[in-house]
Amino acid sequence: MLSPSGAHRWMRCPGSLGLESKLSDQPSKYAAEGTIAHQVASECLQDRINGGSMTPDDYLGRMMEADGFEFCVTKDMVAHVEKYIEFVFQTAGEEGQILVEKRVDFSAAIGVPNSTGTADTIILFPKRITAIDLKYGMGVRVDAEHNEQALLYLTGAVNDYGMLVEADDYVMIIFQPRIDHISEARVTQEQLDEFIEEARFAAIEALDHENPRLEPGEKQCRFCKAKATCPALKNEIQSVVGHLATKADFADITGIGEDTLANAMDNVPLVEHWCKAIRAEVERRLFDRQDVPGYKIVEGRKGNRAWSDEEAAADAMKSAKLKQNEMYDMKLISPTTAEKLLKKTKPKLWTKMQDIIARSDGKPSVAPATDKRPALDVLTVSEDAFRDVLASSEKEE
Repeated sequence: MLSPSGAHRWMRCPGSLGLESKLSDQPSKYAAEGTIAHQVASECLQDRINGGSMTPDDYLGRMMEADGFEFCVTKDMVAHVEKYIEFVFQTAGEEGQILVEKRVDFSAAIGVPNSTGTADTIILFPKRITAIDLKYGMGVRVDAEHNEQALLYLTGAVNDYGMLVEADDYVMIIFQPRIDHISEARVTQEQLDEFIEEARFAAIEALDHENPRLEPGEKQCRFCKAKATCPALKNEIQSVVGHLATKADFADITGIGEDTLANAMDNVPLVEHWCKAIRAEVERRLFDRQDVPGYKIVEGRKGNRAWSDEEAAADAMKSAKLKQNEMYDMKLISPTTAEKLLKKTKPKLWTKMQDIIARSDGKPSVAPATDKRPALDVLTVSEDAFRDVLASSEKEE
């Protein structure tokens, strides 16, 4: 049995729950776009389960609103949502019972009242429960292995629907259509019980406001709302860069030892997340008309120029005797767009076209030694490629 002083294999930073509870969610256009994609997916899924024929195409061109942001449902969104719907039905097969957008309760399991969440899709099999989570974002790849949110939703699904099946096998699936990523993880009853036990201890620690257990790390800090004010993350940042905090040290890091440099590189993502959180908190306060000494809100770079009235612009160009090919740009669709149009309707043609598709190699980049991609032989990498990498790093600085 695990204990509060154990390895904490499942729950990474229980104390963050208490810190986040004091902060309100900040709406963003990215989250709002995901909300709309989820709405289209859930309505179409439920309609088909009920015997209807609704498809995401029925939403094409429709203006929809979420969290104060308005979006038009595009062809891309329709295609991504359709992929998700097809995957759900394929996963369910003949035996699976599909439940859509179900509020699941894991309060009893972790010992904290009103602990609930909404599972995108739950599939009940005779001896298995599967939870599928649609992630519409494309900035961060999400994996199912040891995914705390997915495990909590799975726990809630077992609590609410476990009596309907004789499950001894549990599956979590993360579906990210915009980056063609599907991640699946299976857990046994013993592993799920282990997670629930640790989640219960983590909840106790989270409710300890005097001494919360805070454990900074790239994964747990990435989406945490409290990272800008988290004392543990602040201490971690100081420990990472404290001995390199002088201007002289930052100006010349060529003398740093290999172990120190590797340790610093391990923590670069964490430092970057913290820096972004600080910027976001300053912006939030300034927009809330709070004073942040030395900073103000200014207008950023103006957007690209566009015709406010394309018809009037076209008439003006015609009056200037411009030809059609001078007035309009025509460009062949990309291989990605062509694939959407031809892969299913003309599969043989699409297969033949592979020979005329070119794709540049990825630029060299630094990755942890645990990365699954093979290491490049630096002797075979062109000088131009290294110049590109150095130029991009200088721009980031």
